[in-house]
Amino acid sequence: MAAPPRHLPVLLGRLLVAGEIRQSPYHLGRIIPLLPSHPHLAAALSSLYFPHFPSSATFLQNLLIRASAASPSPRLSFAAFSSLLRSGCLPDHFTFPPLIKSASRLPSFPRTGAQVHAQSARRGFLADIYVVNSLLAMYAAFRDTASMRAVFDSCAEVADVVSWNTVIGGYVKCGEIGNARRVFDEMPQRNGVSWSAMVGAYAGAGELDVAREMFDRMPAIGRNVVTWNSMVTGFARHGLLPLARKMFDEMPVRNLVSWNAMIRGYTMNGEMDGARELFDVMPEKDVISWTCVISGYAQAERYAETLELFRSMQSKSSIRPNEVTMVSVLSACAHLTALEEGRWAHTFIGKHKMVLDNEFNLGAALIDMYSKCGRTDMAVKIFYSLDQKNVSAWNALITGLAVNGDASQCIDVFEQMKRSGENPNDITFVSVLTACAHAGLVDEGRRCFQSMVSAFEVQPELKHYGCMVDLLGRAGLLDEAEELIRSMPMAPDVKVLGALLGASRMHKRFDVAERVQRGILNLDTKQPGCHVLVSDIYAAAGKWADALEARGFLQKHNIRKLPASSSSMQ
Repeated sequence: MAAPPRHLPVLLGRLLVAGEIRQSPYHLGRIIPLLPSHPHLAAALSSLYFPHFPSSATFLQNLLIRASAASPSPRLSFAAFSSLLRSGCLPDHFTFPPLIKSASRLPSFPRTGAQVHAQSARRGFLADIYVVNSLLAMYAAFRDTASMRAVFDSCAEVADVVSWNTVIGGYVKCGEIGNARRVFDEMPQRNGVSWSAMVGAYAGAGELDVAREMFDRMPAIGRNVVTWNSMVTGFARHGLLPLARKMFDEMPVRNLVSWNAMIRGYTMNGEMDGARELFDVMPEKDVISWTCVISGYAQAERYAETLELFRSMQSKSSIRPNEVTMVSVLSACAHLTALEEGRWAHTFIGKHKMVLDNEFNLGAALIDMYSKCGRTDMAVKIFYSLDQKNVSAWNALITGLAVNGDASQCIDVFEQMKRSGENPNDITFVSVLTACAHAGLVDEGRRCFQSMVSAFEVQPELKHYGCMVDLLGRAGLLDEAEELIRSMPMAPDVKVLGALLGASRMHKRFDVAERVQRGILNLDTKQPGCHVLVSDIYAAAGKWADALEARGFLQKHNIRKLPASSSSMQ
């Protein structure tokens, strides 16, 4: 058994002191697999000791190239390859497959892959099927289907079923299902991987009829759990849960992926009871299983059950939650204003050293939780502790300050965001405009709204117009609010008109209310709050007949008046 990489310096020291490292390439071979974790040591050893064994130089460099290809330091492979060429030794058919694999792990540097390809061609290795298949896989990883096909066509004589499957997989990865099908149809011989790739491609693209037809045509011996999982996932993803469940129930063998795929199908379609029922009878669960149901509850706004299942995960399972789990837990804490549970989650995140500012946006979730629980001081503290502040983190703090009524700090953070170079998006502007509306900051709100297009190329949507109408209406600028509605590039919805209607009542502008009422009737809205508000405005003006008529609209159209809706939008 190989020693852990951290033991390399000790092992190397013993070999040097004993003089064994100069005696046989065997001793070097023992430590080469550990070298990629110590790149500087690798460079020194290869230059100092590999020359002592000229007959084994290619073998030793190949070992280093292969170890590097599977390590976090794939670039070391190219240094080893260069060292091999400089020593005057020649690469062999063991050199290029791992070297090409290293190149495929650097998709940002496709020229490196092209250079390795050129080297393998110039040295006559394109007749080696392992080299050919490695090149096909590399170009598939680069999403360069033209180069992939060129290699395949030029090496057709040596191509095997792996080659054909690699080309099919490359086309599928790039969404070129038509090309994948043409290659599949041309195959001289197919195996289960070939069929599974095509079934998965059609299922993933939503062409479920074709996927099912291929699945039924597929030889039973080639129908494996991957193929069944593709069908279950495809049906579930497109909302065909009964068909997905039928496939799941018919599976001759299920693995953990099968169970997770079916559960994810239920959660994606909001069928949380079905998801929980299946989850409870799973023979084994992993972090994906737990997270899928926990996140599903959060997305379905069943926040109490989100926390209940999370507690169960802590008490009945040894599986540790991941960042996705914790984002859902924090969301539940935020919506339930469960500050104590949110603090516990924060402590758990810190204890397990989870990163707050990566793509999972844990930092933004913490900021949102503390803000919704009224602890904007903690939200601000966490925000400024983040090394990387993306738009989600900025929005979480700006929104949190806005909903807590701290308009001044909200606008200050918004200005900091602009100076930071992070561009605000549609969510940012809704929060800032809302803060301005509640604080009566008309000029700031106007400037913010005008800057959306002029400075940030964000097109205002209905929600932004609604915020501006609310801002102007609260300030008594109803004529300007009406003019803004008339200038909108889209028809107003009930929220926009409702904001103006509320302002009409507040400022006793019955003329505006009448015009808004006509707009609401044109929408044929079933929301009772609008019609109740119109009735109340008429009643306040002493227009009892009109008030009764507005109330009568509710009865005529069988719209139920919800409790406490007499003076607010529902």
